[in-house]
Amino acid sequence: MPEGPEIRRAADRIERAIAGRRTSSVFFAFSHLKKYQRRLAGQCVTYVDTRGKAMLVGFENDLVIYSHNQLYGRWYVTPAGKVPVTRRTLRLAVHNKQKSALLYSASEIEVLRASELHLHPFLSRLGPDALDASLTEAALARRLADPKFARRQLAALLLDQGFVAGIGNYLRSEILFVAGI
Repeated sequence: MPEGPEIRRAADRIERAIAGRRTSSVFFAFSHLKKYQRRLAGQCVTYVDTRGKAMLVGFENDLVIYSHNQLYGRWYVTPAGKVPVTRRTLRLAVHNKQKSALLYSASEIEVLRASELHLHPFLSRLGPDALDASLTEAALARRLADPKFARRQLAALLLDQGFVAGIGNYLRSEILFVAGI
């Protein structure tokens, strides 16, 4: 499963391709999301952001596409009209005149209002993002002292997305190795 840094790198590629540009079309593979295709076509993408392992694509009409790659999802950025050679299944496509951002094989995709992001079942449980530049050592120390997290084994705590979002198995192993634990 991709971890926070991989999702952030994908978001950076996608942001360069579609942020600040109007969509020419948006495609959803899931029938319950098809109603948003027309509402998002012609809208300007205002941002592409991450929260832990989730990606958020915001639009000027206050709608946000939430996606979580889970185990198999993968983003591609291609020139407009080009399709990558893959055996994966296209789940989401955001097109503009120059580029396309294509999400294959992911099963967790939703469209939300920006004002409702804090109510989302996954997003609402996340701790601070491991890649958030404003996250400080002091803030982490306070979280460690919080009764909710205190006295837990560090190896398990690092995988708790409610403690710090975006860390998975390989990052946990690297953190513990560097710390000499």
